[in-house]
Amino acid sequence: LMLRPANQTSLTISKPTGTVQDDVMIASIGFRPDTQTVTPPAGWTLVRRIDNTNPFADGTAPNSLAVYRKVAGASEPANYSWSFSTSTGSTGGILAFSGVDTVSPFNVENGQPTPNGLTHATPSVSTTVANTMLVTSHTYSSPQTWTPPAGRTERVDVQGGGQSTEVNHVLQAAAGATGTKTATASADADGGNAHILALRPLGASLTL
Repeated sequence: LMLRPANQTSLTISKPTGTVQDDVMIASIGFRPDTQTVTPPAGWTLVRRIDNTNPFADGTAPNSLAVYRKVAGASEPANYSWSFSTSTGSTGGILAFSGVDTVSPFNVENGQPTPNGLTHATPSVSTTVANTMLVTSHTYSSPQTWTPPAGRTERVDVQGGGQSTEVNHVLQAAAGATGTKTATASADADGGNAHILALRPLGASLTL
């Protein structure tokens, strides 16, 4: 995993080390304010954008989380750049997974804005197939570090431009409800957004 925070009109993130053809890449981009127009790199598809439009008590700008996907081709660039309509605080990261069904990579996904606070929870979703990889993304309007949800592996914890983003994953062996997944920021009770997705395995299992 390689990533770089930015407080400019673009955010450049390196391709994860070891990515090969047919890996499914997930990019999680947190940015402020929520009114930004975002242009992704060529070949990236928006999964869901979540906008937290509520005015925050401390005057912090509302913010957004955008999650994208891409199936790696035979030749991929060394990095990818997202562009924004105005100067912005933005952070993000990319994860790559092998063994994913590239035709229908998601079993289920959902997201929601989160209220002012240190804890930022995803909605619960219900998987319908076994051995899905759950990927959660959390962002909010403060450049603080994160503690991941219990039992999950943190892969991204990045700060920049008044925004921070965290991304985690865990294998869910049995089909069923995931429960909410709550990440905790280290300071500053601001509002944010959270997203959860379940990657559909092509065969018996998938790996990071």
